[in-house]
Amino acid sequence: MNNPINDMGDHYEFMTKQLRSLRHFERCLFAVWCADRLLISHADHLIKKFSQSDLQTLQGVLDDIWDSLFNGMIPEKDQLNALDMDFMEVDDGWTDPMREIDPIRSIVQQSIGMCILCCRRNDVGVSQNVAQSVIDGLDCKLEKNDPGYTPETLFEHPQIQQELETQLAMIKNLKGEYELVPNLRTMFR
Repeated sequence: MNNPINDMGDHYEFMTKQLRSLRHFERCLFAVWCADRLLISHADHLIKKFSQSDLQTLQGVLDDIWDSLFNGMIPEKDQLNALDMDFMEVDDGWTDPMREIDPIRSIVQQSIGMCILCCRRNDVGVSQNVAQSVIDGLDCKLEKNDPGYTPETLFEHPQIQQELETQLAMIKNLKGEYELVPNLRTMFR
């Protein structure tokens, strides 16, 4: 990376610039790729926080978006409406005021909802927000598991640096020639 990223503002600015160079279709690919990675990387935690049917619904939403994208098109309005309906059925955890809200659960769920929105709107900010969700998920994980971690050093942490490089590699891949094949989904894991 040419520009150092020191804070969330730098990350937002850098990613927005990178994502502007992609077409809407590629931004959708990037967003669903980020959300898929986020869901998989926190799978062990999410199994404890979602019901099995809610987790299957979230995975199903991503699978359906991937299927459309692998067929070379952004999901159409009717399909997105159906995905929205499925997504809205997932318990968001806010209905019980006595239950503590789990940040990872919220981050993952929001990122999947943003993928639907990304397909609806040709908006760089939406795909950037999904990329930010991956960083937010790592931030939560580091805060919980790394005693030496502080929010001020977030972008100095090796896991964050690796994630930034991985996201940039995927963006560069989508700028060039790529094939719509299933291994695109697991690229750079």
